[in-house]
This record gives sequence, structure tokens and C-alpha cells, in this order.
Amino acid sequence: MTTLTREQIATAKFEILENSITSLCHRDNGDWAGLGKCFHADSRITTSWFDGTAAEFVAQSDAMMSGHHPTDTQRHMMSNPRITLNGKRAACEYYVILHQGRTLDGYEFDFQTWSVTIDLHELRDGAWRICTRKMIYEKSRMDPHVPGSVPQSYYDSLDLSPFPPAIRFHCYRNLRSSGQMPKNLIMKGSPEEAAARREVAAWVA
Repeated sequence: MTTLTREQIATAKFEILENSITSLCHRDNGDWAGLGKCFHADSRITTSWFDGTAAEFVAQSDAMMSGHHPTDTQRHMMSNPRITLNGKRAACEYYVILHQGRTLDGYEFDFQTWSVTIDLHELRDGAWRICTRKMIYEKSRMDPHVPGSVPQSYYDSLDLSPFPPAIRFHCYRNLRSSGQMPKNLIMKGSPEEAAARREVAAWVA
């Protein structure tokens, strides 16, 4: 690996972490211009509902958020970041719990999704930006915002069979919000996760 001083390592890791955090804040706040600046122009993103370029992700996120109920809420909560640095390349891995409030069919729900995000950063023209984002999904929840306010018959009527059991509520919510079925999913403990981690290690090295 390329030899860096402690000060250079600390500075690089701070800038990388700040960029990943900022991207989540811009996503939640609907700052689409700011979100786009967190990614290199040729970057790609894979999530539970999207697989494509960062520019396309920004545009489709804007369209999806515009279709939400006025009282809907969203927060990506980040924790436990780990950064692997090698010269002008780095992998920033961190946990995300996505909290979303949604109104569906007249009922208010609280959704939670647990996942791991891996942002591959590269230093270009003096700036660390994301060139690849991969998300590894673990589990999800769907609860009434007010306990007891949603009849059991509503849950019984849901067809969740098309979705991976661990994140069926997350995928159902996305389908209702964006009309997008999950594609290229990476689930925790799956062969796809192992392959993704090999790609990350090879890219950083």
C-alpha cells in the first residue's frame, strides 16, 4: 500500500467520511444538486430499487420523493464507519438504519430498514468523491404509527410473496412509492455479498 503520514491518513478519512455523511443528509433533505456533488460523474449506485448512474439516481430520487404524501418523513441514520485507505482509493463502510414515515391507503406507518453501505471513494482533482455505492440489506419492519390503528385485515391482505422475506416490508414500501420492483439485491450473508466484498477488496488494492 502507498505510505501516508498519520496527518494525511486522518485528513483523508475525515474528508471521505464527511462526504458519505453529507450524501445521506442531502438525500433526506431533498438537496438534489448537493447530492450529485458527492459523486464522481461516472459513478454507479446499486440499491434495493435502483441500479445505474449517480445522475440517474438523483433524478429518480427527486421524482420518487415528489410523489410522497405531504406528511411522509425520512432519515438515514449512519453509524460504525470503517474506512480502508490506499493512496487515492478508499472504501467507506457503515451501518444505516433508514427510518421512514409513510401514509398508505389512509393509514400511517413507521418503516425501518437495516443495511450496510459501502462507498468506494476516489481522490480526483483534490476531492474525495464516491465512484461506486453498494448496499447490503439485512432486515426491515413495518409498524403502525399509532399502535392498534391499523386492522389486522390490512396486513393479511398484503401480498409480500414477490419480495425477499428479510426485507419484504422495505420492498413493499418502495413498490408503493416508486413503482419499482427490487433488482440486483445484495442480501446479508448471501453469495452476492461475498462477491461484492471481493470486488471492493480488489478495487481498493
